[in-house]
Amino acid sequence: MRHGTDEAARRRRRQSGAHAVEYAIIFPVFFALLYGTIAYGLIFTMRLGLQHAAEEGARAGLRFPGLILEDGVPVDALRARELAAVNVASQQASWLNGLSTPTPLAGFCPAGTEGDACVEALSSDTPSTTTAAQCLTLGRCQIVVKLTYDYENHPIFPSLPGFGLIFPNRLVGQARALLDGRAITP
Repeated sequence: MRHGTDEAARRRRRQSGAHAVEYAIIFPVFFALLYGTIAYGLIFTMRLGLQHAAEEGARAGLRFPGLILEDGVPVDALRARELAAVNVASQQASWLNGLSTPTPLAGFCPAGTEGDACVEALSSDTPSTTTAAQCLTLGRCQIVVKLTYDYENHPIFPSLPGFGLIFPNRLVGQARALLDGRAITP
């Protein structure tokens, strides 16, 4: 009878060692899946927040009713709308300020500009060259609002080895809206 008990104890010890090996193999896989799910969920949330802020900035640029004074001098109508768009976009993205402030840019260009010249100009921080008179002549212009967050230097989630290659360097939210030229006073 003693012999059967010893055999069962040995089998249990061998089996518990097999469980430890299986756990050591499977745990990193499950941890990587959990880590990736949480990290990408946070990145996706940030990206949607930037997109929402850009859309709200574009709307603010469309419905901006008044003039802004800089040193007592009225600012051009389009420039005033750009400033309003940047202010609203920055305010909407202010929940990110604890991490790093996103860079907001806004600019006007003729509607239907080929080659995405508005976006390219905003990317190079070139100020908008479209004037209110041009928008009035053309009949309509577009405002482009772009927010950029430097994720590479200010990540919201620490990167594990191997995951840094698949995380984005920048997060961008961008919106466009058409503005009827008759709504602008040159």
